Order: sequence, then C-alpha cells, then structure tokens
Amino acid sequence: MKVTYSLGEAIEVGIDEAGRGCFWGPIFAGAVIWPPEEEWTEEYRESAPQINDSKKMSEKKRLKVASVIKSLAIDWGVGSVDPSEIDERGITWANQESFRRALAACSSGVAPDLLLIDGVLGLPEDGMRYECIPNGDSEYLPIAAASILAKVGRDTMVTEWCNAHPEIAEKYDLLSNKGYGTAKHRDGLKTHGAHGMHRGLFIRNWVK
Repeated sequence: MKVTYSLGEAIEVGIDEAGRGCFWGPIFAGAVIWPPEEEWTEEYRESAPQINDSKKMSEKKRLKVASVIKSLAIDWGVGSVDPSEIDERGITWANQESFRRALAACSSGVAPDLLLIDGVLGLPEDGMRYECIPNGDSEYLPIAAASILAKVGRDTMVTEWCNAHPEIAEKYDLLSNKGYGTAKHRDGLKTHGAHGMHRGLFIRNWVK
C-alpha cells in the first residue's frame, strides 16, 4: 500500500466516509495525517501492514488498529452529520460536510497541503488542493487509516445508542445492521414506521 501520493514534502491527509448509504443514523468521516515512510521508526514499520480498507477487516481488528492509528498518526479527526441535516440538505452536501468536520476535528495545528479523498466526491469550493481516488482505501495508507476511524467511530456510536435504546433498536435490528437497509430493517420499517433518526430521503419506498 502506498504511503504518499505526491513527490516532495507535501503534507497529505487521507479522508474517507462511513455510512453514506445507511437508512438510519449519521454519516461519519475520518481524516488522518500519516508520516512519510522515510520518517518511520520500527513501530511504524510494524504497524503499517495492519492498516487496510476497513471493509476488509473484522470488527475486532478494526478496533485494535484504530487505537494504533490514533497513537501514531501526526494528526487525526472524526466528524459526523446527523440524519436531520442529511434530509434538509441532501447526502452529497452531508458527505462533503462530514469531510470538513473530520478535518476540523484534527487538533495538532498541522495544515495539510493536499487532501487524498476516497471516491469521486471532492471539496471544490473549499479552496484546498485535493485528489479524488476511487478505491483509495485499498491503495493509500492514510485513506485506509481514515476509513478505519470513520467506520469505528460510526459503529461505536450506533452500538452505544442501541444499548441505551434496546427496544427501538430491536424493531429495526440496528445492532446487527448498523443502520444499513437489510431485509430485517426494511421489515421493521413496514411494521413500525420510521424512527426519528431515520433518513427520510432514504426510506421513502419503505414507509407509507
């Protein structure tokens, strides 16, 4: 997996989202600045092979690797956009806004020169250099690291919410599907109607 996109001394931040296609709950994004390979210590060399596209990792491994990323990254941040905002302004805006909030959550003060964004949705109006890289979470380590933080952040939020509201969560099988539109989730919508954290834009075909 590649560590940097550009040549030279540009500071790059990887960005990726989690939960874009969910019926329920927020969309999350992660942002990670990882040091260039020539600056790695032995700890970085041992940790780097563990970082991969979050979709290719088990939940247990994601949690473990997320802790490593947070301890070793030059900077990292996680941001989210609530379902009410998604319904009000649309998923494209919400996706971009989750990127912005993840960047804003980075706290080291290190300003990136280049955004490496997974997929095809950039930030053309924000005045920052960026590259959109389809399947970037499988190609570039900072994007893969961001994908892990976004996924772990969202899954943790959903799990905590389900534990606090077990009766509602059970109606839609949320603890299992994490808000995605599985068959059990769709059946729950047909039986119980929508909950306040459902995305109205996404469930119109399932709720009358």
